[in-house]
Amino acid sequence: MSKIFIDSNILISAIVFDRNELEVFKQANDRNDRIFISEHILEESTRVILKKFPKYLENFNSFIETSNIIVIKKKEYLSMIHDYSDVRDKYDAHVIACAKTGECDFIITGDKDLLSYETKEIEIIKSKKYLKK
Repeated sequence: MSKIFIDSNILISAIVFDRNELEVFKQANDRNDRIFISEHILEESTRVILKKFPKYLENFNSFIETSNIIVIKKKEYLSMIHDYSDVRDKYDAHVIACAKTGECDFIITGDKDLLSYETKEIEIIKSKKYLKK
């Protein structure tokens, strides 16, 4: 059993485009992997769905409510964000801090800045790589 952190682009794509990203959630469930997101990711994903894909809002909310996604509250990882100030996009520091808080094995993302960040603590991968594991 692994612990995986899902970035917003993967979460949104799972709902809207129904491709590899949705398969990540299915395989995680089949493997009994635990799925984590941050409170930031939930808020950002909701904003994007509302703005760009409003017809998917009901599906998105239902997916969040019925899946076994663990949402880590901001107060649990905010103090660690400064530890990752060397990430190219400063907004992404919370992703790494939150994944560390959840003791995740993987961060699954399509974000090039995150994918280029090297850390020994957590493997940062694309959805396709997770599906091949």
